[in-house]
Amino acid sequence: MQQIERDLLVALDAVCRKHGLRYFMDGGTLLGALCYDGFIPWDDDIDIKMPRPDYEKLLILQNEFPGHIVLDAPRAEHCEYTFLKLIDSRTVLEEQYGDQIKRTGVYLDVLPMDGHPADPEMAKKHLAELSRLNSLFHASLSTFSELKASSSVVTRAKGLLYGKLYSPWKLYRKLTETAKKFPYDEAEQVGLLVEGDPIRERFEKSWLEPPAMMLFEGQHFPAPNAAEEHLSVFYRKPISRELYYQKLPRIDSDHRHRVYWKE
Repeated sequence: MQQIERDLLVALDAVCRKHGLRYFMDGGTLLGALCYDGFIPWDDDIDIKMPRPDYEKLLILQNEFPGHIVLDAPRAEHCEYTFLKLIDSRTVLEEQYGDQIKRTGVYLDVLPMDGHPADPEMAKKHLAELSRLNSLFHASLSTFSELKASSSVVTRAKGLLYGKLYSPWKLYRKLTETAKKFPYDEAEQVGLLVEGDPIRERFEKSWLEPPAMMLFEGQHFPAPNAAEEHLSVFYRKPISRELYYQKLPRIDSDHRHRVYWKE
């Protein structure tokens, strides 16, 4: 699984180099590069972040990738995520989160970064609105469906109403529109604002650019030039190679998966 994900990263890197697109290793992928020169041994995904202008250019470059790699972006008929996934269509991945099973292929996540407003009061309001929309988006994927399946007529009616008012596609478009209000290239602080915790996702853009090249599974890829500072903000605790090298894994009993070739 890690080898397939690495191949997806190599393919992405080739397209980004060809078209001059910026991107950075992030999250557990960046932590693995820092501590292991590759995957954290028990890790099972790759996370990449891209400035919004580059991300939007990537969305239309499907034909630049090998035929088995699919660029799976949110769309009206299929909107389960707020970001792009590169999927190896030759594979099947069944991820289990509690009682839910999501079925896709082995993938690499590409997440867009947007700018933060410089004014503290404006930033507070902006992040509050993004958090509200993000919560509604994820509720639209599960909670509203549960309401519609209720034995209570009133609860079912609420689920139908909320589902109509707050469809995932409508919320995704509003979330993206809001996140793009402060352009990445004009901001001093940037982060991932359409997923997760936008308050935690607040970095100095100078920590990212110009990128450093870090070794990951035998090849060098772009990474933040201040990787330890970037990770320390992301994980909310000091991060360094010395602190994390060969730490024992954290077992997540609610996250299990099966992965196999289609043929």
